[in-house]
Amino acid sequence: MNKIFGRVCSALTAAALLAGALTACGGQQAGTAATPDSGSGTTGSAFTEGTSAERLAADTTPEEEKYGGTMRLNFNGATNSLDPAQFFTNQNYVPGYHIYESPVQVADDGSVWPGVCTYEMSDDNLQLTLTVREGVKFHNGDTVDINDVVASIDRFLAYSTTGQANFGDYIVDTQVTDNSTVVYTLSAVAPIALLTIGELKGGCKVMPAEIAQAHMDSYITDDSEIVGTGPYMLESWNRETDLTLTRFEDYVPVPDDIAGTGPAAPRHAYFDKIYCSVASDQTARANGMIGNVFDYSTSILTAMAPQLENAGCWSDKDWNGWSPTIIFNLSDANSNRIVQDVNFRRAVRACLDADSILLSTKTDPTQYEVDGCPMMPSSPYYNDILNQNMGQDLEKAKEYLEASGYNGETIRWWCADSDSYYTTALPASENLKAIGVNVELSLMDVTTYEASYNDPNCADFDICCRETQKSYLHPLLSQFVSGYLLWDSPERTEIIERLGSTAAGSEESIQAFTDFCTLLDDQVPYIILGDFGTVCWYSANMIPDRQGVDMYWWNSYFKAA
Repeated sequence: MNKIFGRVCSALTAAALLAGALTACGGQQAGTAATPDSGSGTTGSAFTEGTSAERLAADTTPEEEKYGGTMRLNFNGATNSLDPAQFFTNQNYVPGYHIYESPVQVADDGSVWPGVCTYEMSDDNLQLTLTVREGVKFHNGDTVDINDVVASIDRFLAYSTTGQANFGDYIVDTQVTDNSTVVYTLSAVAPIALLTIGELKGGCKVMPAEIAQAHMDSYITDDSEIVGTGPYMLESWNRETDLTLTRFEDYVPVPDDIAGTGPAAPRHAYFDKIYCSVASDQTARANGMIGNVFDYSTSILTAMAPQLENAGCWSDKDWNGWSPTIIFNLSDANSNRIVQDVNFRRAVRACLDADSILLSTKTDPTQYEVDGCPMMPSSPYYNDILNQNMGQDLEKAKEYLEASGYNGETIRWWCADSDSYYTTALPASENLKAIGVNVELSLMDVTTYEASYNDPNCADFDICCRETQKSYLHPLLSQFVSGYLLWDSPERTEIIERLGSTAAGSEESIQAFTDFCTLLDDQVPYIILGDFGTVCWYSANMIPDRQGVDMYWWNSYFKAA
């Protein structure tokens, strides 16, 4: 067995990823998280891209003085679940991955490190051994044992199609050897099994075995059952308005000598509490920052930047792959609707003015890029195939519409009552009306919207809007490739099987993704509009310490006065 208590491989360059060789590191490979060159832009006189890293590097606050205070952030919609099986939106998974941790952790460069468990991969990559780190505790005071990990993985595989495809389908034997160790025997090399288990948002989250086993076919709704091992635990939760996380005093971080960087670095929980509230309006978010109600916010009107700066707030921009998307309901339950016709979907794509749609949300052209690829530009998988038909062409749109046989029926367009969904849906639906499509735009509360979208038997809508994060690591970690419930086909299944059975970054894997994009371009089950550069606003004393594309706060702090 090869000990892998440190990073899976050294930080891989894109060239190394393209080589795609499965090594004794367990076959886990990933690209680097380089930032696309999209221009620095401005949101006010003092805006400079890269400010967060510069402030962190320059701060001299002593370690012992970093602890304390309540960090206050806001979401544009309510947190409707803290069950890892329902981590579909940032309102759910951001507080969720402060509460829960994974068996292993993925660093900001894609390397894999210990989490709740250390791990070993055999020389032939067919046996994965997980061993619970000594002394790791749950928020209820119980010590974690391997049965908790196994039950959590079982539940993860029951709910995650990605987890099942990338890990579960390979398992031929599971042997618990003692209270701390399990050995999974695989039928073949699973190229991204560890990435899938350890990915921050969508990976397996460890919970007590009795809770996991009780909810193999039901969601967790009782607050007393929201129990993880993370640096913060749930203190209170008012479903429609706010929730509070408090530091878990018995938290056992990964030791420095077996820790990675970014999300895989040791977690300190500097804040006493993290308070998350709902502020769905851009002006309300800005006023909250100006009035010292919030310490962090995004999606603030560009015109209010000078007022924020005058109040001592500062900003930075993250190119984190968030991508507004228009999705067609192609489920069997909706089989009698015109959206099932590919020419209708092509008509929708041809009528869209992606640039103006994205501008309606961001209001600043330096904060977005039109780009239809499901992978971030920093990834070796990236290609331009889906940009070929992104330009608005109303005449072609009308030709496609006529070929579809559209007869004037009303298209039911749903969107959640959060600003980014609505500001995508409103101009896009007007584009459809310009070619003669009757559109009924319905604004739904987030809870109803998410429940309907994730119900394969729902036939109440034809089109919806979502905002989903692209991946730079591997296509199967992107919901654009593996996570959509409303589109399936034999061709898609065959491509996903190739992506899951070939070495990450190999020529075969990249060709499979190229074939996926070609199929996506031809069938148009959904339309990715572009990438958002998120301008993040911070209160004067906030020092954010997070790397990569994910928004986590356990190592951020308030600098000493």
